Amino acid sequence: TKRVIAIYKCINISYGFVFSYKYFSVRLGIRPKLSDSDEKNKGKTDNFRIGITMLFDKWSHAFEYNYRRGYYLDNTDDFPDIDNTGDFSVQFPSLTTNTITGFSQYKFNDNYSIRAVESNTEIQLKSAGTFMPGITYSFYTVKGLDKVKISEDETITRDNNNDYLGITFILEPSYHYTFVLHKYWYANIAAAPGIGFDFYKTTYISPDNSYNKNFNRTFFSFKIGASWGYNANNSYFGCVFNYNIFSENYDKDDMSFQPIRAKGHAFIGYRFKAPKQVTIPIDYIEEKVPVLKKDEG
Repeated sequence: TKRVIAIYKCINISYGFVFSYKYFSVRLGIRPKLSDSDEKNKGKTDNFRIGITMLFDKWSHAFEYNYRRGYYLDNTDDFPDIDNTGDFSVQFPSLTTNTITGFSQYKFNDNYSIRAVESNTEIQLKSAGTFMPGITYSFYTVKGLDKVKISEDETITRDNNNDYLGITFILEPSYHYTFVLHKYWYANIAAAPGIGFDFYKTTYISPDNSYNKNFNRTFFSFKIGASWGYNANNSYFGCVFNYNIFSENYDKDDMSFQPIRAKGHAFIGYRFKAPKQVTIPIDYIEEKVPVLKKDEG
């Protein structure tokens, strides 16, 4: 019977702080301290995440860097030869992923506000939708599969393991619609079918030597999202949920690095006068790049 280790996870509960001014937003993710039981059964996870978003009148761009070290095997129960007692999961304490992700989208309908949904720096006054095609791209590395913790007291070092380096592109013609429910209350839905291309290099490592082999694959994706919230002059709050579906076809040489399938978050924010340390550099950039100033008008 062929068994495939295809599901790695890390502890993925975090807080985020977002600072937005005009078209520019910075997002910083912070992971809370794990409980003793989670650290014992699923291992320690180190995580750092920072993102930058630029929301112009027609175009929107986002860039994010995500570092994670320490994963566990979600489907440990599928391996009866591993002595899995209690809630313990097989762990990869040295498994490290570095991911740089970006996306760019173009908005067709001027009456639809991207900022009202993404950064809450505008308020959508009337219900509107738009077709918004875009591209998502990722550069990633996966290393550290040599150490495996198979029980609470035993960690083994594998003689043979692999490292991965790759780049992925996904073309996504999406559609977004915001319902203005009552003055400051809104709901937003979005759907994005996509076709993706993944190009990656696998480095096979053994005690005697190592060699590289290149792979590529085409896959399909479908992303849906929904949000609901309150967006007034000074304060705003709400919640967001996103779900990603990917086509999966694996053989013994395949590796797929995909984002979390389902994720959601709640947010609350307050608007206050921006300090000079923020306004001066942003206004200076607008002065030097006139199209940005026009975009704000």
